[in-house]
Amino acid sequence: MHPEIETRINRLNASKRTLEEAIASAHHDPHVGPAGEWSIAQVVEHILASEAGTLGYMKKKSSGGWDLLEDAGDEHRASSAAINARLESDERYKAPDVLPEPTNTISLPTLFEKWNTLRAEMHAFVSQVPPAHFHKLVFRQPAAGMLTLLHTLEFMDAHLRHHLPQIERINRS
Repeated sequence: MHPEIETRINRLNASKRTLEEAIASAHHDPHVGPAGEWSIAQVVEHILASEAGTLGYMKKKSSGGWDLLEDAGDEHRASSAAINARLESDERYKAPDVLPEPTNTISLPTLFEKWNTLRAEMHAFVSQVPPAHFHKLVFRQPAAGMLTLLHTLEFMDAHLRHHLPQIERINRS
């Protein structure tokens, strides 16, 4: 695996472990959240839907061949930095309309099993992308527009870390 991919995958996996540890420390029903807010299970379901949609989009977009994809420009790098900065803030945002509303009906063990399977699939996909295609626009993030593979992995990590304070808030309720 290319070091630029490996670094981002390792960071993404470390963030997932941190989130899992925060969830494991919860002492109440993961399907019950504060009034008017998501439960822990809904947060995990949302992240899973986001990552599944991201992988699906990248696979479909690259299926015609990486050489056919548009190259990233300065505006794409700026959009990537802006969305990550936005996610690193304490602001709360409504989930993009493209994502389904979490059902709160799936058990945490099932969600984590699906997430682990998805991560293995993601790892296999990103591992096979040659560095010559790292500058290709492969994913459309609803608020940022088109991102490269490296920017997408950074976005996924920022998105996951954005939900950690939410999990901690739910744990305190």
